[in-house]
Amino acid sequence: MNKFVMSLAKVGKVLCRLFIRVKVFGDKNVPNKRSVIVGNHISGWDPIAYTVATKNFISFVYKAEFQKNAFLRWALGGLDCIPVHRGEADINATKCILRLLRNDKAVCLFPEGTRNPEVDCLQPFHTGAALFALKTHAPLRAFYIWDKTKAFRKNYMIIGEEFTLEEFYGLPLDHSTLESATEVIRSKMDALRVELNQLLQARGVKRRPRTQKEKDKIRRYNEKQRALAKQAAEQSGAQSQDNADGAAVGAPLQKDGGHNE
Repeated sequence: MNKFVMSLAKVGKVLCRLFIRVKVFGDKNVPNKRSVIVGNHISGWDPIAYTVATKNFISFVYKAEFQKNAFLRWALGGLDCIPVHRGEADINATKCILRLLRNDKAVCLFPEGTRNPEVDCLQPFHTGAALFALKTHAPLRAFYIWDKTKAFRKNYMIIGEEFTLEEFYGLPLDHSTLESATEVIRSKMDALRVELNQLLQARGVKRRPRTQKEKDKIRRYNEKQRALAKQAAEQSGAQSQDNADGAAVGAPLQKDGGHNE
């Protein structure tokens, strides 16, 4: 990162805290080490909200259209942020992300790929975060922003614990593996969504009233998440049983008294 740009960014961070207030649940001290940071994406303020809420600076992935602005291109480049051309296989962006991770830096991206107008639900995830984490064996950390970030009001965010995709290490990086790994990431973030909603509900924090159409959509979404969680639990249980059966079949026979033949 460019030292001069970093100095300006630190001053900007202090100034932003004067009008963007973020209440954080979880660890604010997210280290800038080799890791893939993932979050939901509901407004253009999301990177600012995350930066204001945490102690360290990390590199964000951003849409390449911002490079048309000379100042943004200079500032974002100085912070090692990575421009990506959406809707195409951006080889240069992929190489930049992998290089940062292999140099023990944290990279933040939004798996939904674009801003989500539905603040109560997550959109389908792209597989990029899983790909980068599996290629570099980098741990991941998810965060969830409760609503669109606005100035001069309290905004809410939850930051989850670090996790890995080690159960997929060694598998071929094909579509099936990436989809399964991405589902793990999505489930982690969705669990944060549920947890944050419960925390704020207990505190009496309310969003604007939802229309019946929105309520129905939220209900269907939550039902789908519960079904996916149940399916994942059943698959995990079946896998554990298969492993136990395999161990039993491969175990040596024993005589009475428990001694091996």
